[in-house]
Amino acid sequence: MRKMDEMELHISNNAIRWAWAFTVLALAGWSIWDVVLMGKITAPAYLLIFQNLLYFLAVQIGKWRAGDESSRTSILLCGAMTVVFLALGALLLWHMGR
Repeated sequence: MRKMDEMELHISNNAIRWAWAFTVLALAGWSIWDVVLMGKITAPAYLLIFQNLLYFLAVQIGKWRAGDESSRTSILLCGAMTVVFLALGALLLWHMGR
């Protein structure tokens, strides 16, 4: 597999940004709709939160690997928050299955 040139990389990054923005808007709209209709937070809200936590974690890990030592505390904080939201998501799925 060959490496992408700069133009291909730019096009790919733009496509990823647009797909991410669509997913965020769709999950946010779905979450708001569920809160208004059911009065509770449902799976789309957890997916939205978890997706953004993973994005932030990946960015911080990339910065740390590039030599930014100040991102270490952000990685620990975001990692802990990711574990908490994974547990909450598991509880939500377990509750929905009952």
